[in-house]
Amino acid sequence: MRLIEADGKLLLRRRGLPVPNGRLYAEGDAIEPLPGGAAIKAQLFTGARGKGGLVQIADEPAVSTVAATVLARMRDIGATPHILVEEKVEIETEYYLAWRIDDVRQAPVMLFATQGGIDVESNADAIREFVWDPLRPLYPHHLVQFLIEAGAAKRPLGAIARFAADLYRLFVAEDAELLEINPLAITPKGQVIALDAKVVLDDNARSRHRDWNELLSARLERAAMSPLEVRARKHGLTLVDLDGCVALFAGGAGFGMALVDILADAGVPAANFADASGGSSPEAFATMGDVILERAADPSVKAIVCFQTMGATSLKTAVDGLLSACDRATHKKPLVVGFAVSATSAREMSAEEARRLFAARGHHVIHDLDELIPTLKRLIAS
Repeated sequence: MRLIEADGKLLLRRRGLPVPNGRLYAEGDAIEPLPGGAAIKAQLFTGARGKGGLVQIADEPAVSTVAATVLARMRDIGATPHILVEEKVEIETEYYLAWRIDDVRQAPVMLFATQGGIDVESNADAIREFVWDPLRPLYPHHLVQFLIEAGAAKRPLGAIARFAADLYRLFVAEDAELLEINPLAITPKGQVIALDAKVVLDDNARSRHRDWNELLSARLERAAMSPLEVRARKHGLTLVDLDGCVALFAGGAGFGMALVDILADAGVPAANFADASGGSSPEAFATMGDVILERAADPSVKAIVCFQTMGATSLKTAVDGLLSACDRATHKKPLVVGFAVSATSAREMSAEEARRLFAARGHHVIHDLDELIPTLKRLIAS
């Protein structure tokens, strides 16, 4: 779950981390003046707002006028108009600081650079990494030597270390996947303050954070979802609509994303990404099958791919659910089915038996992933 900047800063403020004074406004709200002017920021999930004119600085008399301009630009791009109006902050130095989950290292990693701002990605070589053991508590003194070696100035060194350690505790407490502060500003008095906050929370942790649903980010996210995406979420499943011609049901989020890339590279892009994250019961597979087949009813979708890779989940469970969904489907599209399963997964049904069940219903069965693209192209062309 992605958060708009205002909600990200709300989480920081609750933990006592310094952020500028500000207020969130919707279209039509009367904007209260801020002495000394303000920063007006469109609240969107996308980045590069500054380059698009969606972040602007205004002197005190012009705040309302500039805010109206930003709101108008949001309407022009089809976004729900909400803006964050914050006090101006006097800046001496800008840094980049973030915590993220490194899937390969299976550990949290802090990223730090001595130059923050909108073009930090273009200078990726300057970003230093600090890997931390997730089983150990983190304190500021653990970060000091790393920050010195990364080039942090001596004067704000302690403040940066304290901020980074507090940010890590927030990162863990909120089950975040990414918590990025860009820029982290240093004031002339040596204080640190988060001028921007990009936060991505782990959707699988929603049950532990009921308050997430009350955030504006959650309401904006729901408003942007298609009816099928909403339906999938109600069942604890993941679906993302895409603009392709192949409806896709793949076992495992990582493998599913790889298949999306494979299909795109082959010129037969996916019409969706899907993951049965809601569980491995026949009902979960059947529900996801219903959703995928409904996506396939769109005239732009020419075929369906169901390729399951399983290490522990029972293949029979998946097959029973998927076949029941296929049997209920009112719109018939060519279906390509494949399985790559472990001995544990095949304890109740072998992959060969599963292939026979689908083949008996007239579906197209493949034995290896290398067969997928040629089979798909042949079916779409016919």
